[in-house]
Amino acid sequence: MKIKRSKKALTSATDNLRKTIDAQADQSNEPSHTPRQEKIIRLREAVELTQEYTNEIIGELDVTNEELTITRDYADAIIRTVRGPLLVLNKDLRIISANEAFYNAFKVAATDTENRLLYDLGNRQWNIPKLRILLEEILPEKNTIEDFVVEHDFKDIGQKTMLLNARTLQQGPNKTSLILLAIEDITERKQLERQKDEFVSIASHELKTPITSVKAYTQILGQRFRKAEDTKSVELVEKMDAQLDKLTNLIGDLLDITKVEAGRIQFHESYFDFNELVEETVEELQRTTEKHLIVKELQPSITVHGDHDRLSQVLTNFISNAIKYSPAADKIIVKTVVDKNNATLRVQDFGIGLSQEDQAKVFERFYRVGGPDQATYPGLGLGLYIASEIIKRHKGRVWAESKPGKGSTFCFSLPMAKQKFKQQENALVE
Repeated sequence: MKIKRSKKALTSATDNLRKTIDAQADQSNEPSHTPRQEKIIRLREAVELTQEYTNEIIGELDVTNEELTITRDYADAIIRTVRGPLLVLNKDLRIISANEAFYNAFKVAATDTENRLLYDLGNRQWNIPKLRILLEEILPEKNTIEDFVVEHDFKDIGQKTMLLNARTLQQGPNKTSLILLAIEDITERKQLERQKDEFVSIASHELKTPITSVKAYTQILGQRFRKAEDTKSVELVEKMDAQLDKLTNLIGDLLDITKVEAGRIQFHESYFDFNELVEETVEELQRTTEKHLIVKELQPSITVHGDHDRLSQVLTNFISNAIKYSPAADKIIVKTVVDKNNATLRVQDFGIGLSQEDQAKVFERFYRVGGPDQATYPGLGLGLYIASEIIKRHKGRVWAESKPGKGSTFCFSLPMAKQKFKQQENALVE
């Protein structure tokens, strides 16, 4: 409507100006080409030029109005054809529109949805504390929220797990703020994941018993073959025992992953020497490789707080990967860096390296590095994910630095805040 009034105003203004000039010309009795008549002629020319400009502006306004209409219809069509539930909210979190997928998924009608405050929807079923934090605290600061998980028990449709994505937009010449809220129902997916984790956990427990028995029989056979000085049989039994160790480690990873997902992984934290942990782990792993020399570059020892065995598990994973993914190299460097805020451990290899894409995903669950050599490096893609979860539980950070063909450096850092407390505690005891 504002555009239509603007066109009328432009047309009316030029018409009135033309009428005024014509009236003045008709009332003038002065001979032609007097200064007054010349002014009127120039004014008429100016009005004609103004009329041309006015017509051009009106044409532009018509095009703009048409483009706005097309854009609005296009956006509306997108919203209504998106398969997942989608809401459009104003800055006050009042619902402007919703698509059919939303109405079908949450069993609500358009008349009970549009122009309603989101939190009042469905007898205030959407007044969810976690959702309020998302829309009122996080979104205003970031303007975009991705993969925000919310669980809620709705009265009409039951327990739902939702994945929310939100984005703030500026619309129209007045830059009106709008919020697009996309909702993905992942309830069934989460149930399947829980069932899968339960199955893996049960299967892993059941596998441990027979494998333990097979390993015991293997060791007995090895002892008998040694007594009989049957070196060839001893060699075969040792290879079988090594494969059983690999299988045991895989089962351990599967058990750990189910514990991590269920939040049941146990931590036994204490204060211990960080360098001693590194030296013990390196000594054990050096026995597993004859080709690689594991070089230690350790800063002066410092006491850290955490789960000794779990952190050793992380370091073991880093060094084992360094050995596996650098078959043509002969050296691995394990380095510690300590400052007033963090104790950092770095494991550097000189192997195949990682692409930028792999670096971003390598700590994800079940992710394995792709490429033609993938089959050469077996594994479930769980070790680094478990390692990253262990470090996160220690309030630390884990990351990788790499270039394809140049090797990789895997790192984790632990905060030193608790260490300061320990030092103060020791000082008081003394």
